[in-house]
Amino acid sequence: MMTKLSPFFIVLLATSSLSGCVTQNYGNDKETPLIENESSNDEMAMTRITLGIGYLKMGNTQQAKLNLEKAKRFSPNLVQVHTAFAHYYDTVDEPVLATKAYEHALSINSEDADTLNNYGVFLCRQEKYAAAEEQMLKAIAVPSYILVAQSYENLALCQLKAKHFDKAEIYLEKSIAHSPNRASSLLQMMRLQYAKSDFTLAQAYLYRYEKSTQRINADALALAFKIFAKQGNKRVAKNYGAMLVKMFPSSFSAKQYILNELYHIDADKLAEEYRASLVSDKSTEHKKRVVILSPKNHKVAETAGLSRDGLKPIMANSVMPTMQQNVELLAKKNKTQFIVKQNVKQVTQQKSPETVQKIADETDSEYSATTDVVINNAQVKQKDNKYSVPLPIHTVEKGDSLFAISEHYNVVMKDLELWNKLRSPYMLSIGDELYLADPKSAAKREE
Repeated sequence: MMTKLSPFFIVLLATSSLSGCVTQNYGNDKETPLIENESSNDEMAMTRITLGIGYLKMGNTQQAKLNLEKAKRFSPNLVQVHTAFAHYYDTVDEPVLATKAYEHALSINSEDADTLNNYGVFLCRQEKYAAAEEQMLKAIAVPSYILVAQSYENLALCQLKAKHFDKAEIYLEKSIAHSPNRASSLLQMMRLQYAKSDFTLAQAYLYRYEKSTQRINADALALAFKIFAKQGNKRVAKNYGAMLVKMFPSSFSAKQYILNELYHIDADKLAEEYRASLVSDKSTEHKKRVVILSPKNHKVAETAGLSRDGLKPIMANSVMPTMQQNVELLAKKNKTQFIVKQNVKQVTQQKSPETVQKIADETDSEYSATTDVVINNAQVKQKDNKYSVPLPIHTVEKGDSLFAISEHYNVVMKDLELWNKLRSPYMLSIGDELYLADPKSAAKREE
């Protein structure tokens, strides 16, 4: 399923009740007043904006700008005029002018929620994630704003783009809380839980999604197939696959199902990004001060936690768990694997994360490797108070795929390709042995 930030925003041109204020100006003959109705001017400006946006959607940028200029002449201080111009400049790839237009609109009314939301979406597209988050939270904080669920979903999609998965989940939860039957948010949550390998929770959101929508799409059916396939429920998975082919025979997902049973869908790509983010987290050895944003109060609050980049907010009224806590939680979830940061690639049968950490600390002085590894079922031989480290290898079994192996051992698939000299389409045979670590590094350590 393709990940899109849409529906990120369409310029909202809701014609709110316009005041019938009347002003009096004078023409050349100063004794003859000219009556101008501001309400009429605003209405004509809104009509021109509607025409301009319509032309812009059709790709006629010349007529679009012409109508927006006319709207500006009718009502130069109407917020929607400058928001529409910002949308126009964004469409024609003029980000500097788009920024100026948004700033001008907010200088007229700093609490126009639609403009704040749209500006946040624009900033996210420019990869200015912290500023985007701030603007959209300001929109949500406006008491009269009714599209709160949509803005929370926008925030979640932006956080997914920034690879901030925990925050994305929080914002999706808020979107669903404000609109429990919002199908798009339920589908995104289903996709996120799949990426995090929580297939039971993904299945729960699948059922909620199916109840909330009458227009299930091909991407949703493909994801449903994968969710049940990952749980080993082949019967239900095949039912979803059959529905996909029957309902959307010409779709890309249906063709991929027929070709390779949806070997790699967009949600699998998201899963790879999620695992990569865990590796990035493990490389952070100290806590950083992080900023929490709230739609009710834009003043910052600080708490202990981990942050991957300058976009520091984690969540309101909570503390993000430390890396050691994350290791323990993961160990409880999957008893056969422990992910730890250590200075040598080694394997052990120990079941306690504390014991694993102790072994890692003892070997820091013996080896100079600095990679994160997966602790899996194997043996560590002790000789003369030193550890002889066997190279972890996986023997291909029936039903194995490179992606499934990378997911099982929590190893980046590109590393598996490199270490085993594989090329797409990854033809594996039963009995093949795949390195789960870099054989060159292991050879150097043995020397």
